[in-house]
Amino acid sequence: MRKYETISIDLKKRIENGEFEETKKLPTGGQLMKEYDASKNTISNAINLLVNDGLLFAIHGSGFYIRKPNKGTIKLNNTIGFSAEHPGEKLERDILSFKLIDCDTNLAEHLECKVGTPVYAIKRLMYIDDIPFAVEYTYYNKDIIPYLNEDIAKTSIFSFIINDLKLTIGFSEKYIFAKPLSKEDQELLNLEPDAFGLIIDDNVFLSNGKKFNYSKIWYNYKYANFFNNDKSTRKKS
Repeated sequence: MRKYETISIDLKKRIENGEFEETKKLPTGGQLMKEYDASKNTISNAINLLVNDGLLFAIHGSGFYIRKPNKGTIKLNNTIGFSAEHPGEKLERDILSFKLIDCDTNLAEHLECKVGTPVYAIKRLMYIDDIPFAVEYTYYNKDIIPYLNEDIAKTSIFSFIINDLKLTIGFSEKYIFAKPLSKEDQELLNLEPDAFGLIIDDNVFLSNGKKFNYSKIWYNYKYANFFNNDKSTRKKS
């Protein structure tokens, strides 16, 4: 992991722990350079990761301020997983199924791998503050993610990939749409019959460009809302 990524992770933990609650902003770039014994460019790259994740916003001439999160918000530019996306909220995961399968033609197309590639197929029910928030169908290419188990799936799979497998997550591609939920998923999310779900097709890649994960996540429309950090300063018509 590069130094700016390590610094970004540490700053994120400090933000989540409320270290900057009084000022609502980060220390200056110069202070952070001294704290982390890092160059200006390294600190800038670390801060940019947090801006991209929607944790910070910049005020010209004043610095970087902590963005107050809204409960149940899904960041569309997030590549850091469910746990890191919802700091300060009570998170639980029920493992509904955990299998090692050979991927079929459809799944091979999604994961950009050969038919028959071994894949971890996991179905989880996600809770936020005891509310059934999302049903996740997620698939990991075993050739890239060599080991997973149910205990890992009950916590944070992405944290395991980053901290234990020492892999660097690069970027994701998300496609959003609405569709009627199955009867089973309606019941899991405590929704009425014929309810629609907000769906994200999520494709996640390592920094080397290899796709290691494909997920279809069905969100509870009563609680989920989506956030995108648009840093553009262009005029909008």
